[in-house]
Amino acid sequence: MARIREEHGDEQVAFSVTTPSGTHISDGISWIERFIRAFGSPNTIYGTEICNWHKDIASRLTYGTDIGTPDFAETDCVLLWGHNPAATWLARSMEVQKALRRGAKLIVVDPRPTLYARRADCWLRVRPGTDQALALGLLHVLLETGSFDQAFTREWTNAAFLIREDTGDFLKDSALRADGRDDVILAAGPAERLLRFDTTAGAWLDDCSQAELVAEHTADTTDGAVTCKTSLRLLTDAVAAYPPARVAEITGVAEADLRAAAGTIGAARSVAYYAWNGVGQGVTATQTDRAISILYALTGSYGSAGGNVPGGAASFNDIAGHDLLSEAQRSKALGFNERPLGPGNHGWVTARDVYSAALEHDPYPVRMLVSFGGNLLSAQPDTDRAKAAFEALEFHVHADFFLNASAAYADIVLPVATSWERDGLRTGFDASLEGLRRVQLRPAVIKPVGEARGDVEIVLDLAARLGLSADMFDGNKDAGHTHILASSGVTLSELKANPGGVTVRGHAPLRSYETKGFPTPTKRIEIYSQQIAALGQPGVPSLPQSPTGDDHQSNAPDDFPLRLSCAKTVAFCHSQGRNLATLRRLAPYPILELAPELAAASGISADDWIRISTPVSAFHAKAKLRDGLAPDSVFAQHGWTIPFPDAPDSAQGTMAMNMNSAVSTAISDPMSGSIPLRASWCSIEKV
Repeated sequence: MARIREEHGDEQVAFSVTTPSGTHISDGISWIERFIRAFGSPNTIYGTEICNWHKDIASRLTYGTDIGTPDFAETDCVLLWGHNPAATWLARSMEVQKALRRGAKLIVVDPRPTLYARRADCWLRVRPGTDQALALGLLHVLLETGSFDQAFTREWTNAAFLIREDTGDFLKDSALRADGRDDVILAAGPAERLLRFDTTAGAWLDDCSQAELVAEHTADTTDGAVTCKTSLRLLTDAVAAYPPARVAEITGVAEADLRAAAGTIGAARSVAYYAWNGVGQGVTATQTDRAISILYALTGSYGSAGGNVPGGAASFNDIAGHDLLSEAQRSKALGFNERPLGPGNHGWVTARDVYSAALEHDPYPVRMLVSFGGNLLSAQPDTDRAKAAFEALEFHVHADFFLNASAAYADIVLPVATSWERDGLRTGFDASLEGLRRVQLRPAVIKPVGEARGDVEIVLDLAARLGLSADMFDGNKDAGHTHILASSGVTLSELKANPGGVTVRGHAPLRSYETKGFPTPTKRIEIYSQQIAALGQPGVPSLPQSPTGDDHQSNAPDDFPLRLSCAKTVAFCHSQGRNLATLRRLAPYPILELAPELAAASGISADDWIRISTPVSAFHAKAKLRDGLAPDSVFAQHGWTIPFPDAPDSAQGTMAMNMNSAVSTAISDPMSGSIPLRASWCSIEKV
């Protein structure tokens, strides 16, 4: 690491970090990120573009903050969109169940008949890859019927702000007169009157109750007459192309179900929602998240009791080290130029960009990879390219519990301690607003087994050897924990004395926007995003001409008539655990879920081995027939990288079981780089 940094530059050492969502790295991720940024590398493969970016970062393009914590304890309506907590987040699942027992309505958007889909008041069985069209259809109905919180929309979103047709910029006071203010945006008022909003103060200078939400205005600017439309007018124009009948054709969701869901959302006093991988793992992921976020914003629930509440119950310092990476170094992130608002802003890059840098030195070589957990060969597509990239590296280090397919390519494997073999600090448990108040320094249960060491200990010692200890609290973990807790009202000694955790005195703040506004460029929830428009993308979420986003999704390729998606299993978390016999007894084989009528038409019976072919490659799985699935969609599992004794001869390659190896990465989300892990095309046959 030191040699490559000195001879070639920090950026030529890339890192890979597994997700904290469902792994032991959860309470150590910030330490690892701090070390990477202190070292100076802007290149961390985190999988964020296919996992958390859309709910955590893309949502900031609308709210200015992340998706927030749903207040299921107080809500009147639960909306689960591409998120099945019964299989992925049991603590959150219990909160949903409490809400339902209390009488809350439930809307589920999912192509599979999950536990909550079967219990839902409205189950929207959307075709994989068409979620954005569904969101635009729901917006169409809400706007058409006026069944949204108009007072909240008028005051706390930029719905009434005028956008210039010639430039795509907000109409500013300075455009009308020489002495006008550049920080005052103009909104549509009654009788062609213009209302003023001060973005510096985050406050209306005129009575916003008079603002026109859906309006067009001709402004006499210093450059001449300019046609302007309000943000909500632009959105209304965009969703006009998605009436319920067309949405039903695209998504498979019946008109009646769409209208029922919109009616439930519009009538609810409060709505709490969550959207995750089902939304994020697609080629229109960012604009899909934007459409859902705006739909939710129109309910007026964001930040309020019974809604999604941003922030925590106390103030904790982030030690992830964003300030340690200079702007110059940050701009070197692979893919940053192509996606300047994307994950590269935070030093997160795609595996594909790292492979290109390792193989073609585009835009510069990546010479070394240091991985903390993860298994790129099972979690990401392009497996052959990944193997070639691994072989091209000068050096490769992998830190993990077990050897896996990716670790087999490493020069050194560092054995890592599980969370039971080390301590860990958790500042809030975000399954609920009450959980956010809980802080715990979990002690180790046993000493590390064998040569295993915790991830934090590994990075602290690496930092010492690289001369970075000054940026890593002088190698003192207690000092880092003390810094995290400094302004929270909780002390490290208090946590050590109470290993079960303590409850902070504060609460997650409700309606904090009333005093602070929203942390967006306009200080309001952004229905229209000038940041996005400046990149040549739609400032309000709208789909291209093809009905589901791009040619990859709109029309099935020849010979590949079925939509291929995937789902998680409760037996395994991500790609972990398939080396454990006790778990393998629960789920011994990869499966492909398909509708009984599709199976009958294809000559397939339950437990038959199936070959699933895509335009890229093929993989194998055993058939699982499931009632309630649409006959045009099938659902596989990722994470399988080992052959089986009784598998067909054609399936004995170590990657032949992994659906990700057959997913194309030719098309990706233009803002985040997300790829179609939940929405591609395939054909099936019995083998």
